[in-house]
Amino acid sequence: MKFKPEQLQKLIQLTLETREDDTIGCDGCSQMMEQFAQAELDGVEISDSLAVVRAHLDQCRCCRAEYKALIEGLREILL
Repeated sequence: MKFKPEQLQKLIQLTLETREDDTIGCDGCSQMMEQFAQAELDGVEISDSLAVVRAHLDQCRCCRAEYKALIEGLREILL
């Protein structure tokens, strides 16, 4: 399989953005997603412990879609 230059560039970017000590998997993200959403909706500064959720959401399309649905649902209920 031959990669296009833009695919290689994206792969390199994602690799460089990944930090072992600051990462969580999809399960960890799901467990912390509600707390992260609440902080975001409250306008509270995201704590260091929740920053890993943001990092994961930036890299994972599946979790990002789940988070988008969660945040939209919460906005409907709360506003």
